Amino acid sequence: MSRTPAELENAGGRDASRPATGVASARTPKSILIVDDNEDILFFMRAALEQAGYEVQTASEGAQALEQQMQHRADLLITDIFMPGQDGIETLRDTKTRFPQTRVIVMSAGGGSGGKLDYLSTAALIGANATLRKPFGLNELLDTVHKVLQP
Repeated sequence: MSRTPAELENAGGRDASRPATGVASARTPKSILIVDDNEDILFFMRAALEQAGYEVQTASEGAQALEQQMQHRADLLITDIFMPGQDGIETLRDTKTRFPQTRVIVMSAGGGSGGKLDYLSTAALIGANATLRKPFGLNELLDTVHKVLQP
């Protein structure tokens, strides 16, 4: 079946009648909002998740992400912890309060077991559905997203 350019654009530039090669369904793509102040991380994650068939938006800090959530609620929010403006712990807390159906993955390279406080463990305690310790690979990202989005 042939698609119009508008239909292809709405399908993320691919023919929506064909299954995606990743884990998301081509008919009902899950939406993901990635929050990180590092443009390289945003680029890598967006490219990987869109290739897997997800609809992806990005934000550079938590307050911006919450504004985007008001306009178009994502199924999954993936946030870094350490960012200027509203940090990831605040963003996690506000997301769970204001958008309780949105699942959340928190990621960070800092605050590991060698530090005084393990921020990823703290995030899990206050409601993160999963955590990712940076640096992480493509398979770990896709596997974690897939698991968190399972019904």
